[in-house]
Amino acid sequence: MAAVSMLSALLGLLLSGCGGSSKIEELREQAIASYNAGDFASAEAQLDEALSSEWGKVSDIQIDILRYRAECELMQGKFNEALDTYEALLAADVSEEASKSYENVIAELSNLDKLSAMVSDIEAGEYQKAYDEASLLADLEGSAIGRLSWFNKAVCAEHLGNYEEAYELFNEYLKVYPEDAEAKKELDFLRTR
Repeated sequence: MAAVSMLSALLGLLLSGCGGSSKIEELREQAIASYNAGDFASAEAQLDEALSSEWGKVSDIQIDILRYRAECELMQGKFNEALDTYEALLAADVSEEASKSYENVIAELSNLDKLSAMVSDIEAGEYQKAYDEASLLADLEGSAIGRLSWFNKAVCAEHLGNYEEAYELFNEYLKVYPEDAEAKKELDFLRTR
């Protein structure tokens, strides 16, 4: 539902004539002040007002407002709303660099439910199921979901008695993330197996 209203708003921006910019800039500044003060709910409301206050071509300032709105939603844990906003940004902001960034965030947010299910399965002792889920998402190329999935895959392998595989997974993990104390502890434990 939020995706539909966000996309409708963007279509309205694209199809309508341009308005003045002083009100939108003022609302943006107020929202940034709220954001910097940690009042993400107020900032989000002010950003919404700025987006709806002036209809017209999607301008750079409107793209900027959408970016702040997505950040506010993330900071409040509104992951589905943030996903909708990033999808709207992807549709509106045509720069290649920005598109790649939005695509990465969208991929991360899209996999949060899978990560949550995997963690629940581990907590319930469903290690084979969690291992299978982790295998689909495990990646050491910089994705937060991929990193957590790699770690969880190693944990599941260990619980399933596949100590050699778990050792190799943690060893590869620590090559990329050498500061992870929990992974070091797991690797040290696996050396004794």
